[in-house]
Amino acid sequence: MIFSVGIDLHKGQHRVYCLDDKGQPCDSFNIDTSPEGLTSLEKRVFSNGSCPIIVFEPSGLTWLMVAAYLRSSHPECRIVRAKGQKVAALRRYLRGPVKCDRIDALTLAKMPFIDPERLDEVYLPPAKTYALQRLTQQRKRIEDQITTRKKRINSIVDGYLPGVRQAFSHPWSAQLRAFLHYRLNPYTVAREGEEALQVFFNAVKTDPRAKRVENRLVYQACMQILALQKLCAATGMLNEDSFVALQDEIDRELRLMETEEAEAEAMDQRIEELYREIHPSNNLRTIPGVGEHTAPVFAASIGDPKRFPGQAEFLNWTGVVPAARQSSNTESKGLRMTKAGPATVKWSLYQAAQIGRRWDPQLAFVYYRQMVYHGKNHKQAMGAVMSHLGARIFAVLKEDRPYELKDIDGSPINASSARKLILANYHVPEEVRQARRKSKNAKPCNVRFTKQKRTEADSKREAVSTPQPVYGIPSSIY
Repeated sequence: MIFSVGIDLHKGQHRVYCLDDKGQPCDSFNIDTSPEGLTSLEKRVFSNGSCPIIVFEPSGLTWLMVAAYLRSSHPECRIVRAKGQKVAALRRYLRGPVKCDRIDALTLAKMPFIDPERLDEVYLPPAKTYALQRLTQQRKRIEDQITTRKKRINSIVDGYLPGVRQAFSHPWSAQLRAFLHYRLNPYTVAREGEEALQVFFNAVKTDPRAKRVENRLVYQACMQILALQKLCAATGMLNEDSFVALQDEIDRELRLMETEEAEAEAMDQRIEELYREIHPSNNLRTIPGVGEHTAPVFAASIGDPKRFPGQAEFLNWTGVVPAARQSSNTESKGLRMTKAGPATVKWSLYQAAQIGRRWDPQLAFVYYRQMVYHGKNHKQAMGAVMSHLGARIFAVLKEDRPYELKDIDGSPINASSARKLILANYHVPEEVRQARRKSKNAKPCNVRFTKQKRTEADSKREAVSTPQPVYGIPSSIY
């Protein structure tokens, strides 16, 4: 009987290798992603009552149809995806530097014999959950593209037109965008005069974020740029033609960025619709820090929380737990996070933890303890907060109940009292922050904190304990 099947996926033909329960080859063949190919795969690997472990290495989305077909035909079958690094390491061990489709398929088939406990079973979420997951990932990519374009525009403007951006009262206001679109050339501004610039700004829809009249400051900045250009004229690099070309480049970047912003806004509406359908209780947003953008990410990426046997397995999946390193009777502490989880989940956990530690006393205590007593820097302390926040998210989803805000003694507390408690008792001093920063100019910490022995009462104060979501907290603070 066939015990394990390794499938080396490609755009065309997939290589399949089968092993029996003793790890010996018993069959090998090629298939493609077609009804005939998948039917042939099913007949050959599930013959004689076999129910093998199907292993493939994730490569794009070529695995999707194969996994969906096998799961539909044989729900009891275990379908797993092997990590690329482990497959490469095992291949080197088995066959050295040699690489071919047959060896890759054989290596995948051997994974259940080599590392059965660490094989990640494929999770095929419902259609709406999977759609929301891909939509949130796409929105994150668009956000990254918008951020990249903003950085590029800022870099160009600061280089060629120093002082112009600083003349506007708010970054990326309607006035600044209009100026970058049509008035970036300082020669044009000088020829038309200050009054024409004032008329131009008056025609632009007033941005409520603008706090002062900007035309005078912008005009002065343009005059200063022209004065600098005269001093640099000998190089021949800066003249009116260069600013005309620059205007065209910035205008194009802005149009692309504004198109992406419009797409992101439209995506937000669709994301919210899908999120409400798959998580109608909206209990995730009762957790401090989990808000408009992060809640759909958690709901879509986690899917059914019952697929995780417990909290430890869930945290291992997120990748926000420290790696393990043991030898004999020694154990290393303070190692880096495994970072094995989905990138969007880790990013969302970090964003949510930044807000959560300001409103949840238990998370604030974790952050304070890591910074003050354990000597961690900000990012290291945030790793601990992310882990604790992940436990809360898992509990809220699994129990499908609102989150209850509590102090470190476990007593319920409202949002305003929680904020006051954090500011009074768990605010990290600035000198401690400076001492924890990895900077040559960081000032030494003159404040000394003694590390006290842990008692049973102190242990109860740990925010490590599993949260108990029971009642909701006001959502108006988020």
